[in-house]
Amino acid sequence: MQNISLKHYTNAELLAGIQILVSQERTLSLKVIAFLREIRLRSLHLEMGYSSLFTFCIEELKYSEAAAYYRINTLDIVDELPEIKQDIETGELSMTTLSMVQSACKAKKRKTKIKVSTEDKMSLLEKVKGKSKKQTEAILHQHFPELQTTPKPESEKKLSDDLIGVFFNADPELMKKFKEIKDMTAHQNPSPSYQELFHMMSDFMLDRIDPIRKAQRITRRQKRKKEERKGEKTDLEKTSDHEDSLLQPAEVKSNVQNPPKTQSRHCSAQAERAVWARAQSRCEHVDEKTGHRCDETRRLQLDHVIPYAISQDSSEKNIELVCTQHNLYRASQWFGSEFMKEKMGSSPGI
Repeated sequence: MQNISLKHYTNAELLAGIQILVSQERTLSLKVIAFLREIRLRSLHLEMGYSSLFTFCIEELKYSEAAAYYRINTLDIVDELPEIKQDIETGELSMTTLSMVQSACKAKKRKTKIKVSTEDKMSLLEKVKGKSKKQTEAILHQHFPELQTTPKPESEKKLSDDLIGVFFNADPELMKKFKEIKDMTAHQNPSPSYQELFHMMSDFMLDRIDPIRKAQRITRRQKRKKEERKGEKTDLEKTSDHEDSLLQPAEVKSNVQNPPKTQSRHCSAQAERAVWARAQSRCEHVDEKTGHRCDETRRLQLDHVIPYAISQDSSEKNIELVCTQHNLYRASQWFGSEFMKEKMGSSPGI
């Protein structure tokens, strides 16, 4: 960045100059919103390996979380009410104010299942024009009394490298287990509350829902049975061995004795475990141009690289673990966005 000397400016020139720059800044902000809208419409963030526009803004555009949140909320509300662009250019409505209004409207919909009408939202924006953040908060509190609830007692704060406070003190190992549970059960409960005995509960759940741990458990069981059978010579013991082998996973037995005779769109349990292990419980979508891989670890799904309707292939090599957004994005690439809009009721990537 060049050093700019303004010492030669008069006071009047400084004041006039800053007014021009602020006006240009607001116009530029609207252009950024327009670019983000087009990127979302084209699903470019998904193509580049980002599971959401929010993640794209943070990791690719280097915005802070707050700045990305403000811009996406502004994008949503401008899409619904394009006439407010003029108020953004004049400074009557800021991104902060717009984001606060949009967030409140979303919160009401989540809590009451009732969408704030366009007319009601426009009326609310008229009330907050030219208002400060604190004044806007007061107006929103008055307009949405149903949202004013007692804050949850749970809190999360890093106290040191080895200690994290979450309503009570917990070591990093416990928090790691808790994150895995939240990721893998996010489709059932995106924001679970904190509870006691996390270590026991985490191990109990992960032993049942984590395919990698399932594979490790099966491997240990097979190894243990092999050691138990080692050295056994009699026919009776061999028969017992045969009976024990029937307890092996169904996919192992079928691969050896009963090769599949018909194709199925569902992959075997063995292939599913292998895919999860290969992916390390993370979305496998990679941008072919940059090599950037999606970082999403929530709401993961098994996806056919070449759709089953085309390939009739559900083997491990044709299955990848992807997040929901990249699953929808890939489907739109194969079958067209219009088909997916009709099928899903919304556009992938939104």
